[in-house]
Amino acid sequence: MVRVYPNRNGVHVKKLLVLLATIAGVLLYRKVQESEARKVIWSESTDTVD
Repeated sequence: MVRVYPNRNGVHVKKLLVLLATIAGVLLYRKVQESEARKVIWSESTDTVD
């Protein structure tokens, strides 16, 4: 069983918030990369032929 001491409760919340922010950052980064890849593919496929 995990014991949470009253004076360290804020530390656990901060660690949880940092973890959630990190996960959100990774998901946002992946979404941006996917968007950029789609944009490149779209621009290549709609390029005019010379």
